[in-house]
Amino acid sequence: MTTLGFDEHDESYIDDAYDEFTPAAIYRCIKAESKWDPQIDLTASFETLTDFEQKIDAFCLKLRDEHERLDKLLDTFYSNWLFSASSLKVPEYKLNSLSYALTMRSGSPTTLAILLCHFLQHAKLDASISLNQGELGVHVAISDEEGYIIEPSSGQQSWYIIPENADEDDGQEQEPLELIFDDEVYKLFLAQQKWSFISENKFGHALACVEMLMELIGDDPYERRDRGYLLNQLDCPKMARADLQFFIDECPDDPAIEIIQYQIEELEDNNKTHH
Repeated sequence: MTTLGFDEHDESYIDDAYDEFTPAAIYRCIKAESKWDPQIDLTASFETLTDFEQKIDAFCLKLRDEHERLDKLLDTFYSNWLFSASSLKVPEYKLNSLSYALTMRSGSPTTLAILLCHFLQHAKLDASISLNQGELGVHVAISDEEGYIIEPSSGQQSWYIIPENADEDDGQEQEPLELIFDDEVYKLFLAQQKWSFISENKFGHALACVEMLMELIGDDPYERRDRGYLLNQLDCPKMARADLQFFIDECPDDPAIEIIQYQIEELEDNNKTHH
């Protein structure tokens, strides 16, 4: 399988920015877009991001208190820069794109969370992406016992505090979230893009997402299953069959196994018909 390359005219700028900021998931997410769209020029996206960072640097110099910095950044992000969820009929894969979100100031909860989290970290706040019962948020820790959870589409804040006399179990219950970092944020971004591309029948784009996910997590049977489905859609039946069979061998108790088996039988019937 050939992996799509990067566009020549933006390569040096992106590589410089990416190498310098490798720990930040946002740069990996932006750069990933050139895997499924080799013609895209991401230079403007990186420049826009840098411009926002410089504006954050400027006001953070005057605000030493963490609460003031947080309030100022949230006010700037939502009221001055007007980042928000989209009210227009925009395909999900566009809203999931960081370059689109930076240009249009509009995105999905995922892109808004990644952007906001990055800006909060740039403001020297202890921010990370959070998951709570499937809902994405941004967590800002003020101390071990207290912090904020921010809803990325609206900026709505929830303050929490874990009482000093709470035992460990109570503390766990009162912090109702899972924090995700770096690779996990990147995987979440790629997985969401994969499904949004599939929903729009952009199978080649979705295949690029699967291949990047497999570079991170190896021969995962569920990614092999998805790749098999996509290869079938892209008229590569032999490779599709191998991936689907791998999934059956690795996950024989999966509830979807009968459907996958039926797909393999269809591939074999089509192969016999064509020969």
